[in-house]
Amino acid sequence: MPRLSFLAATAAVLMTLHAAGAGAAQSVEITYTLVLEPDSRSARASITLAQGAALIDWMDLELGPRYSEPDADGSLEPNGARLRWTPPPEGGSFRYRVRIDELQGGSDSYRGYFADDWAVFRAEGVIPRKYTSFADGTRARSRLVVEAPAGWSVETPYARRKGGGYGIHHPETKIDTPNGWIIAGRLGTRRDEIAGVDVVVAAPVGYHARRMDLLAFLNFTLPVMRDAFGDLPRRILLASAPDPMWRGGLSAPRSLFLHLDRPFISENGTSAVLHELTHVVTRITGAGAGDDWIAEGLAEFYAIELLYRAGGMTDARLEGIKRGLRAWSKEVRSLRVPVSTGAVTARAVLLLMDVDAEIRAGSDQRRSLDDVTRLLMAGRRISTTAFVQIVESTAQGTVKALNTELLLPAP
Repeated sequence: MPRLSFLAATAAVLMTLHAAGAGAAQSVEITYTLVLEPDSRSARASITLAQGAALIDWMDLELGPRYSEPDADGSLEPNGARLRWTPPPEGGSFRYRVRIDELQGGSDSYRGYFADDWAVFRAEGVIPRKYTSFADGTRARSRLVVEAPAGWSVETPYARRKGGGYGIHHPETKIDTPNGWIIAGRLGTRRDEIAGVDVVVAAPVGYHARRMDLLAFLNFTLPVMRDAFGDLPRRILLASAPDPMWRGGLSAPRSLFLHLDRPFISENGTSAVLHELTHVVTRITGAGAGDDWIAEGLAEFYAIELLYRAGGMTDARLEGIKRGLRAWSKEVRSLRVPVSTGAVTARAVLLLMDVDAEIRAGSDQRRSLDDVTRLLMAGRRISTTAFVQIVESTAQGTVKALNTELLLPAP
């Protein structure tokens, strides 16, 4: 075959393969819109399907008690406890209203709140959980649009996209849905790039928020966190607000909430900021009942350990913190409780410190609990049995600290 003909034939084959590959990657455009309305302390919201809408057969939507006024293009019909939306092939919207105010557990504090000049809430609390039937090979190109009153600004865990809104991309899912904290209002915002992370610190104006203090704290702790866990999220939002928001820290994907009155470092030597950031970065959760101690223990372990590694405390201070943990948790007999808090988490930290020390001693300081944590991050939902197996695999042998009644199921 002449050289020119060979090249032409090769080019034709490559173009055919490219076209086939492009055809396999079908996409649908989804826009999630929130219009914040202070008078009603709610948001008018919608999920809109545009290009590629015919790839979506239906969406089953879970609408909780804070949702109202459902309406849609196409058809809506009950499907058990959910509402099934069948959109028109050419595209359309599902519309609803959602109340922003949301109480935290059984308390009288809030995990989502709409004040006169600010609002803070999680996207998961205002966008319904959905179950979607779609054609094979479908991917979503999603964006979030938040419309706020004049004079307000908005911060989310996502970067702004050309053409408006915030680009949503979760590689682990095919139909992307926004998640994480959103704060809007008359905000004071500080931004910086620290350890490869676009850090955004935002809080309502007029409440003595310590934005620059928090950035300074992160400047010496985030690099140590990157050393421990590897790559960090490209962007992290730290949102703060006053009462009646819950007086603590709450983590979410690529974001966290911290009450304005919460100290960065508590008197007992732990850090709510580092605790919640550990949750944000590792995304580790217990696989079942009795496994919550793993995630909470690791978060509190690193809330102390990362501060120590960053030079935030002396050896003597660290030993004092350990004494405090021992005194607090002396009555704990099992870590395998449904929810790990207080003394149980303190006892979990002491166990993890012993595990870390054993791994380091047995590997001549070449391995540590950091190596275990990185493996746990890959699985994310971890059982106590899996935790023990991963620790002993990392240690390349039995770890004596794990031979304890603390890991037996609670009576």
